[in-house]
Amino acid sequence: MKKITIIVPIYNVEKYLRKCFDSLLNQDFKDFVIYAVNDGSLDNSKEIMEEYALNYPDMFKAIYKENGGYGSVLQLAISMCETEYFIICDPDDYLEKDALSHLYNLAVYSDADITIGAKYFIYEDNNDVDYDFAYNTAFTTLKTNTVYNSNTTQYEDILFVDPSPHSKLYKKDVAKDIKFLTKVGYTDNMLFYLSYLNAKKIIYTDKACAYYLVNRKGNTMTDVRVKAIYAHISVFNEILNQAKSYTPNPMFYYRIFESYKFIIEQVKRVDGDLLEVSEAIDFIYSLIENLLPYSNEILKYYKKHSKSQIIERFKDRMLLDKKYSKKTFRHIKKKLLKKYRG
Repeated sequence: MKKITIIVPIYNVEKYLRKCFDSLLNQDFKDFVIYAVNDGSLDNSKEIMEEYALNYPDMFKAIYKENGGYGSVLQLAISMCETEYFIICDPDDYLEKDALSHLYNLAVYSDADITIGAKYFIYEDNNDVDYDFAYNTAFTTLKTNTVYNSNTTQYEDILFVDPSPHSKLYKKDVAKDIKFLTKVGYTDNMLFYLSYLNAKKIIYTDKACAYYLVNRKGNTMTDVRVKAIYAHISVFNEILNQAKSYTPNPMFYYRIFESYKFIIEQVKRVDGDLLEVSEAIDFIYSLIENLLPYSNEILKYYKKHSKSQIIERFKDRMLLDKKYSKKTFRHIKKKLLKKYRG
């Protein structure tokens, strides 16, 4: 049996596929299988997949399904996975030659449920390569090649990790019970946060193992459609719903609140008319409603970690106060909609 399954979710990305596939096949660690999952692509991705499946039958499995979104790909691929470990490589990204060997050796050595590596940012319009620690260095410093155990306060620091799938090796067991949403983006957040809650050990390395194309047109980083707001909020609401099966540390709820703050900021760049943006903002409040039962936990960590200014801090405290929450959010919405009333 192979040691690692590499999941490649594919939707209309023929331009990037060969570079991605070749980076996987050129790994110095060969004990893996590639699950290339075509999520109803309308371009020539299928023909490229069939070529690689024909040329590398022992290492490459082409899987075809109707379009259901990123989460449906993860649901199917993880359910089919026969290896102890899996990693996701998005089709517009690629891996360092020794990525699998480095991550796998760390995972086996430490018996970690999730092995997290640093990454490089690359760009569509230039040849720049920027190193990224894969976590927010303004809030913590993760120790390289170090195990973080779930029963320690240090485990909270892992919540400052970027939840994107890049350079993360998972044990299948910590992710197999996740119920991914379909037809929405941002479901990689479900994989990371729910696996984090289920894990006992996580190890971090500052070696960059993946190259992440951050500004491809059409990916979640560049999506300015109103539906992106609905998708983002739906995902975090579902994370909170499934988190009830675990016993999250209080820091978990604070990080979800910070995700809310990121999403509300993204409204400023959304491309839509007044009515549809107004309705999307109303939907954002559903996440606050789901966070209100944990307001005490959130505020404890907010006081410690938030870098917001005084007025912003006061507004956030009112937002997390059940008595003043809705009124505060109405004020936030009113300010956001000024752009669209013009």
